[in-house]
Amino acid sequence: MDLNIGDFIISKYSTTPSLILDKTHNNYFVALTEYNGDYKYIKKSESKHVILDPSEQLSILANYGNWFYNIHKTIYQEIIINNLIQINFPQ
Repeated sequence: MDLNIGDFIISKYSTTPSLILDKTHNNYFVALTEYNGDYKYIKKSESKHVILDPSEQLSILANYGNWFYNIHKTIYQEIIINNLIQINFPQ
């Protein structure tokens, strides 16, 4: 399965799901909670897609460093908007 930027994966490299920031043919470039949101390449074969609700996604991003928002504000804002939609239009 080929995932997209903004999806979350689980892997042996983190105790929490990791946010995909970029991808190559064989790897995902992800932000890791253990590194305050800093990055690591993880082989696609060593990862598994995980589906989180928007509040779980925002909770993970809140554990990243203050610098993360300024660099990745588009992804961060999309998750915030998804949270607002979920609050106002619950399924």
